[in-house]
Amino acid sequence: MFLIQLGVVMGLVHLDRVLPLGGMLHALVGVIFILLPMLVLDRRDRPYQRYGIAWGNTPKDIVSAVAAMAVLFPLVVGATHLGFLVLGPGMWGLKTVPPWQFAWPAGYPTVAISHLIVVALPEEVFYRGYLMGRLDDIFTGRIRILGTKVGWSLPIQALLFGVGHVLVDFNPERFMVSFSALAFGWLRANRGTILAPVLLHAASNIFMEVFRAGYGLG
Repeated sequence: MFLIQLGVVMGLVHLDRVLPLGGMLHALVGVIFILLPMLVLDRRDRPYQRYGIAWGNTPKDIVSAVAAMAVLFPLVVGATHLGFLVLGPGMWGLKTVPPWQFAWPAGYPTVAISHLIVVALPEEVFYRGYLMGRLDDIFTGRIRILGTKVGWSLPIQALLFGVGHVLVDFNPERFMVSFSALAFGWLRANRGTILAPVLLHAASNIFMEVFRAGYGLG
Protein backbone atom coordinates (compact mmCIF):
# COMPACT_ATOMS: atom_id res chain seq x y z
CA MET A 1 0.00 0.00 0.00
CA PHE A 2 2.88 2.34 0.72
CA LEU A 3 4.40 1.67 -2.70
CA ILE A 4 1.03 2.11 -4.45
CA GLN A 5 0.46 5.40 -2.64
CA LEU A 6 4.00 6.56 -3.43
CA GLY A 7 3.68 5.67 -7.11
CA VAL A 8 0.36 7.46 -7.53
CA VAL A 9 1.53 10.57 -5.68
CA MET A 10 4.79 10.73 -7.64
CA GLY A 11 2.78 10.37 -10.84
CA LEU A 12 0.52 13.27 -9.89
CA VAL A 13 3.46 15.47 -8.92
CA HIS A 14 5.29 14.85 -12.19
CA LEU A 15 2.09 15.24 -14.18
CA ASP A 16 1.67 18.66 -12.55
CA ARG A 17 5.05 19.68 -13.96
CA VAL A 18 3.96 18.79 -17.50
CA LEU A 19 0.27 19.58 -17.29
CA PRO A 20 -0.20 22.03 -14.39
CA LEU A 21 -3.03 20.97 -12.10
CA GLY A 22 -3.10 24.29 -10.31
CA GLY A 23 -4.49 24.18 -6.80
CA MET A 24 -5.90 20.71 -7.42
CA LEU A 25 -2.59 18.89 -6.92
CA HIS A 26 -2.56 18.95 -3.12
CA ALA A 27 -6.26 18.12 -2.97
CA LEU A 28 -5.78 15.10 -5.25
CA VAL A 29 -2.81 13.89 -3.21
CA GLY A 30 -4.88 14.25 -0.06
CA VAL A 31 -7.67 12.17 -1.58
CA ILE A 32 -5.18 9.40 -2.40
CA PHE A 33 -3.84 9.36 1.17
CA ILE A 34 -7.37 8.87 2.52
CA LEU A 35 -8.95 6.75 -0.23
CA LEU A 36 -6.37 3.94 -0.38
CA PRO A 37 -6.54 3.05 3.34
CA MET A 38 -10.32 3.28 3.30
CA LEU A 39 -10.55 0.79 0.44
CA VAL A 40 -8.28 -1.70 2.20
CA LEU A 41 -9.87 -1.32 5.63
CA ASP A 42 -13.36 -1.77 4.16
CA ARG A 43 -12.39 -4.82 2.12
CA ARG A 44 -10.67 -6.52 5.05
CA ASP A 45 -13.36 -5.54 7.52
CA ARG A 46 -10.88 -3.83 9.81
CA PRO A 47 -12.54 -1.30 12.13
CA TYR A 48 -11.27 2.23 11.66
CA GLN A 49 -11.06 2.86 15.40
CA ARG A 50 -8.56 0.05 15.78
CA TYR A 51 -6.27 2.03 13.48
CA GLY A 52 -6.77 5.31 15.29
CA ILE A 53 -8.98 6.76 12.55
CA ALA A 54 -11.62 7.99 14.97
CA TRP A 55 -12.44 10.81 17.37
CA GLY A 56 -10.79 10.39 20.74
CA ASN A 57 -11.13 12.47 23.87
CA THR A 58 -10.99 15.80 22.07
CA PRO A 59 -10.08 18.08 25.02
CA LYS A 60 -7.27 15.77 26.13
CA ASP A 61 -6.06 15.37 22.54
CA ILE A 62 -5.88 19.14 22.15
CA VAL A 63 -3.99 19.49 25.44
CA SER A 64 -1.57 16.74 24.39
CA ALA A 65 -0.94 18.40 21.03
CA VAL A 66 -0.37 21.81 22.65
CA ALA A 67 1.99 20.27 25.22
CA ALA A 68 3.97 18.67 22.39
CA MET A 69 4.17 22.04 20.62
CA ALA A 70 5.45 23.69 23.81
CA VAL A 71 8.26 21.13 23.99
CA LEU A 72 9.16 20.74 20.32
CA PHE A 73 8.88 24.24 18.86
CA PRO A 74 11.51 25.81 21.16
CA LEU A 75 13.81 22.90 20.31
CA VAL A 76 13.38 23.67 16.60
CA VAL A 77 14.22 27.33 17.18
CA GLY A 78 17.27 26.40 19.24
CA ALA A 79 18.47 23.84 16.68
CA THR A 80 18.05 26.38 13.87
CA HIS A 81 20.12 29.01 15.64
CA LEU A 82 22.74 26.38 16.46
CA GLY A 83 22.79 25.54 12.76
CA PHE A 84 23.37 29.20 11.93
CA LEU A 85 26.33 29.22 14.34
CA VAL A 86 27.86 25.98 13.05
CA LEU A 87 26.96 25.98 9.35
CA GLY A 88 26.47 29.69 8.81
CA PRO A 89 23.59 31.54 7.12
CA GLY A 90 24.00 29.37 4.02
CA MET A 91 22.02 26.59 5.72
CA TRP A 92 18.88 28.43 4.57
CA GLY A 93 20.41 30.17 1.56
CA LEU A 94 20.99 33.42 3.43
CA LYS A 95 24.07 35.60 3.10
CA THR A 96 23.68 36.96 6.60
CA VAL A 97 21.28 36.17 9.42
CA PRO A 98 18.78 39.04 9.66
CA PRO A 99 16.89 39.72 12.89
CA TRP A 100 13.73 37.65 13.08
CA GLN A 101 10.49 39.61 12.64
CA PHE A 102 7.02 38.14 12.73
CA ALA A 103 5.44 37.98 9.27
CA TRP A 104 2.61 35.95 7.74
CA PRO A 105 3.70 34.01 4.65
CA ALA A 106 1.85 34.91 1.47
CA GLY A 107 -1.70 33.63 1.42
CA TYR A 108 -2.09 33.17 5.17
CA PRO A 109 -4.22 32.53 7.14
CA THR A 110 -6.17 30.75 4.37
CA VAL A 111 -3.21 28.53 3.60
CA ALA A 112 -3.03 27.58 7.28
CA ILE A 113 -6.44 25.94 6.98
CA SER A 114 -5.21 23.91 4.03
CA HIS A 115 -2.31 22.65 6.13
CA LEU A 116 -4.87 21.14 8.48
CA ILE A 117 -7.41 19.76 6.01
CA VAL A 118 -5.39 19.06 2.84
CA VAL A 119 -1.98 18.12 4.26
CA ALA A 120 -2.00 17.06 7.90
CA LEU A 121 -5.29 15.14 8.01
CA PRO A 122 -4.71 12.98 4.89
CA GLU A 123 -1.07 12.22 5.75
CA GLU A 124 -1.98 11.27 9.31
CA VAL A 125 -4.80 9.02 8.10
CA PHE A 126 -2.34 7.12 5.93
CA TYR A 127 0.89 7.12 7.93
CA ARG A 128 -0.10 7.25 11.61
CA GLY A 129 -3.52 5.67 11.09
CA TYR A 130 -3.41 2.93 8.46
CA LEU A 131 0.34 2.32 8.05
CA MET A 132 1.28 2.51 11.72
CA GLY A 133 -1.74 0.38 12.61
CA ARG A 134 -0.82 -2.35 10.12
CA LEU A 135 2.79 -2.32 11.31
CA ASP A 136 1.55 -2.75 14.87
CA ASP A 137 -0.38 -5.82 13.64
CA ILE A 138 2.84 -7.29 12.27
CA PHE A 139 5.35 -6.25 14.96
CA THR A 140 3.70 -7.00 18.29
CA GLY A 141 6.63 -6.36 20.66
CA ARG A 142 6.41 -3.17 22.72
CA ILE A 143 8.71 -1.04 24.86
CA ARG A 144 7.93 2.07 26.88
CA ILE A 145 9.23 5.42 25.67
CA LEU A 146 8.31 8.41 27.84
CA GLY A 147 5.60 6.34 29.46
CA THR A 148 3.97 5.19 26.22
CA LYS A 149 4.09 1.68 24.78
CA VAL A 150 5.47 1.72 21.23
CA GLY A 151 6.74 -0.90 18.82
CA TRP A 152 8.72 -1.12 15.60
CA SER A 153 5.88 0.71 13.89
CA LEU A 154 7.20 4.00 15.32
CA PRO A 155 10.61 4.11 13.60
CA ILE A 156 9.43 2.28 10.46
CA GLN A 157 6.57 4.70 9.73
CA ALA A 158 8.92 7.62 10.37
CA LEU A 159 11.48 6.18 7.94
CA LEU A 160 8.85 5.63 5.25
CA PHE A 161 7.42 9.12 5.84
CA GLY A 162 10.85 10.60 5.16
CA VAL A 163 11.52 8.37 2.16
CA GLY A 164 8.15 9.29 0.67
CA HIS A 165 8.92 13.01 0.90
CA VAL A 166 12.41 12.59 -0.57
CA LEU A 167 11.25 10.53 -3.55
CA VAL A 168 8.37 12.88 -4.35
CA ASP A 169 10.43 16.09 -4.11
CA PHE A 170 13.84 14.62 -5.10
CA ASN A 171 15.30 16.66 -2.24
CA PRO A 172 17.39 14.77 0.34
CA GLU A 173 16.78 17.52 2.89
CA ARG A 174 13.14 16.47 3.03
CA PHE A 175 14.18 13.36 4.93
CA MET A 176 14.28 15.59 8.01
CA VAL A 177 10.50 15.17 8.28
CA SER A 178 11.24 11.72 9.71
CA PHE A 179 12.05 13.37 13.03
CA SER A 180 8.65 15.06 13.03
CA ALA A 181 7.06 11.71 12.18
CA LEU A 182 8.56 10.22 15.34
CA ALA A 183 6.73 12.84 17.39
CA PHE A 184 3.50 12.33 15.44
CA GLY A 185 3.78 8.56 15.85
CA TRP A 186 4.51 8.72 19.57
CA LEU A 187 1.48 10.99 20.04
CA ARG A 188 -0.65 8.54 18.05
CA ALA A 189 0.46 5.69 20.33
CA ASN A 190 -0.08 7.80 23.43
CA ARG A 191 -3.56 9.05 22.57
CA GLY A 192 -4.86 6.09 20.57
CA THR A 193 -6.23 8.16 17.68
CA ILE A 194 -4.82 10.44 15.00
CA LEU A 195 -6.54 13.61 16.26
CA ALA A 196 -3.61 14.88 18.34
CA PRO A 197 -1.05 14.05 15.59
CA VAL A 198 -3.20 15.88 13.03
CA LEU A 199 -3.22 19.00 15.22
CA LEU A 200 0.52 18.80 15.90
CA HIS A 201 1.29 18.11 12.23
CA ALA A 202 -0.72 21.10 11.01
CA ALA A 203 0.69 23.37 13.72
CA SER A 204 4.24 22.25 12.89
CA ASN A 205 3.82 23.12 9.21
CA ILE A 206 2.30 26.49 10.07
CA PHE A 207 5.00 27.19 12.66
CA MET A 208 7.81 26.46 10.21
CA GLU A 209 6.33 28.65 7.50
CA VAL A 210 5.87 31.55 9.93
CA PHE A 211 9.35 30.95 11.35
CA ARG A 212 10.91 31.01 7.89
CA ALA A 213 8.86 34.05 6.86
CA GLY A 214 10.34 35.89 9.82
CA TYR A 215 13.72 35.62 8.07
CA GLY A 216 12.24 36.68 4.75
CA LEU A 217 12.07 33.14 3.41
CA GLY A 218 8.26 32.77 3.31
